[in-house]
Amino acid sequence: MKLSQIALAVAAVAAAPAFAATGSLQTLFGVTPANTVYISGASALSGSLTNVVAANCAGGSANVKSLTINGSTSDGRVTVCTTSSLDGQFAAPFAVVKRDTNGSFDGVGPVIAQTALTKWADVNTCDDVNSRCGLDSTTAIVPHAGLTDVDTNIWIGANNTGALSIPVPTNTANTVFNGGFAGQGFGVMASESLYNAMMAKQKAEGRLPADCVAGDFTAGKCQPSISKEEYAAVVDAGNFAYVANGALSGDAGVINLCRRVETSGTQASSNVYFLNNSCGNAIPTGGFKSPKAVDFSGGGVNPVAWNSASGDAVTGNFDDFGGAFALFEGSGTGDARNCVIRRNNGNNPNNVADGLGTYAIGWISLENAPAAGWKYLKLDGVSPNAYQVPVGSTADVAGGGAADGWAQDGNQRINVVRGYYDAAPELEMLWPSSTGFGTFLTTLKNTFANPAAVNTRGIFQANGVFTHAGNETQVHKGTRNGNFCAPQALAE
Repeated sequence: MKLSQIALAVAAVAAAPAFAATGSLQTLFGVTPANTVYISGASALSGSLTNVVAANCAGGSANVKSLTINGSTSDGRVTVCTTSSLDGQFAAPFAVVKRDTNGSFDGVGPVIAQTALTKWADVNTCDDVNSRCGLDSTTAIVPHAGLTDVDTNIWIGANNTGALSIPVPTNTANTVFNGGFAGQGFGVMASESLYNAMMAKQKAEGRLPADCVAGDFTAGKCQPSISKEEYAAVVDAGNFAYVANGALSGDAGVINLCRRVETSGTQASSNVYFLNNSCGNAIPTGGFKSPKAVDFSGGGVNPVAWNSASGDAVTGNFDDFGGAFALFEGSGTGDARNCVIRRNNGNNPNNVADGLGTYAIGWISLENAPAAGWKYLKLDGVSPNAYQVPVGSTADVAGGGAADGWAQDGNQRINVVRGYYDAAPELEMLWPSSTGFGTFLTTLKNTFANPAAVNTRGIFQANGVFTHAGNETQVHKGTRNGNFCAPQALAE
């Protein structure tokens, strides 16, 4: 009888529901506040940062936990090492809390000035089973380090030219800057509707083969191209005639623009690459242009701010300029992508139908893989996600399956590292010189530069400690030495 009761008790316990292990990082993993590093800035690097942290974790990735914020990576993520760091900085478990809100700029100004930011992962309310932490929107925390897609001088210059409305601290004497160790490419994305229209126009002009057909979105042979000058005309604040004159599409459809907010490194890289802003802010030449922007100061026609936290489909600023042209500034990369995707159905970014057609275009980092609703265009004839090979070669057949002389590039960096595609700024990592985490942060920076440690789509290593020879798919043939205003100079 007692054995039966014991058996029943065991069965009851086995049938009881499993509860998630919840609590603070210290309770769950033994990570103390002193072993928690807060890094703000470029959202595009958050995935790579997890790999970098894992490379410095004793025992490797098996001892690494990656936690989202409320099930999403929009605001950042938390990477936990449950053992210790290989570089000696931490003799016990440690964590890196990455904040993505506002993008690259918040990895620059607040780090230099050492001002506190809110909207970090809540390290006191985490869930080990569902691999997530909550969002803390009230606790102000000073970042220990920052990451930016473009170097600090670009941000300082952007404030000087009006492309950035937030002042950037210019007293940088107490900050350590590290650039030129790695980078990422960017590309022009288009709605599938615009992609097909451009393909038809360029096929009729003899610029694409006659056998290209609408709906073939395979990168390479039939992928339409946009010139640097054409995209500059779309984003130039002084040019509204170009978006509706049919130069891209071959018809009168409006080319709507889906860009990022001014604090995004994605937007800053677009300003530099297409408008020479802020690199051209020289006296007396002044050879730069300003980007189109939503204006709430009285110059805008119908400006509106959307917030997904309040029930909107996206977060960002929008203006339809009296029904003539739609301009959206997405808070996150996903918002900008959705702006392009929804345009295929004649909808604005908030997924509401309007009369501005189905064409949309934008600028996005090459960490993003094309998906339903949007595709990459070639830039000046060079594809960001396919490369040319001898017709009929093994790479040709395996890459495209049609022996058309093109191979697909799922890592979206072959033409970048070969020096054929130069829309690729180098990253910068910065931290206060007084930090107690100097050993650890230096290790992170050096690991980013190591192709054996970081192999993330769109990310490349700059020529330096590691060379292109022997690392032909990841390390660039040259470098800008961390200065996006400088031309890419090949070293091999």
